[in-house]
Amino acid sequence: MKSKREKKGQFVIIAVMLTAIMIVSIGALMHGAITYYRHEPWEEYSTLIGDIEVNSRRVVELSLAAATISNEDVAILRGNLAKWQNNLTGIFPSMGISLTYEAADCQLSKGSNPTAKVPVFTLNIASIGLKGYTFSVEASLNLDIWKTDIMSPYNLAAIVKSENGVLVTGLDKESFKIDGVSPKAVTPFFDDVLNTLVYRIEFEGTPTTAQVTDYRGICAEVTSIPTR
Repeated sequence: MKSKREKKGQFVIIAVMLTAIMIVSIGALMHGAITYYRHEPWEEYSTLIGDIEVNSRRVVELSLAAATISNEDVAILRGNLAKWQNNLTGIFPSMGISLTYEAADCQLSKGSNPTAKVPVFTLNIASIGLKGYTFSVEASLNLDIWKTDIMSPYNLAAIVKSENGVLVTGLDKESFKIDGVSPKAVTPFFDDVLNTLVYRIEFEGTPTTAQVTDYRGICAEVTSIPTR
């Protein structure tokens, strides 16, 4: 009959052996992983995918900007996306890049809240086995403007937001058009009551229409300015 000390010694030996096997297995896996990733430029692929997303957004933004200063509608968005789709395939002919979307789902509207949206882009890159990577793009600009007599000589106030309700900063008098001309002065300030950034606008006369253009060239237009 084996003593308790002998049994304990066997358990220690078994534990040491199992630990050694695990260490060897992990080491082999790590070596295989390092060798594999060393030959695959994953950082470059990740950058490529990010660039495709960024440039797809830029195409949507440029299309919306062009539409808001012309008589174009959603057709300009679809046309520019088709050109981007073809150019992308031509830029990387050996990588098997395919960027698809449903043209019928593309949206574009103008006015005080111009918006362009592509609900689903699907990206495939055959050379790295990427298939079915999806993302969406939305670009918009919202102009909320009103007449006020409590900020003399500023007789207008405006709140400007982009998609997802993000406040647009850095606007000046050249960014606004009141009744088709630049206002006399525009001063941004933080309104404690509204708890948001508001642009104070000084304009001589009784304004009826207003426009604002952001850094992307997207223009939001209001044809009737209320009094608050």
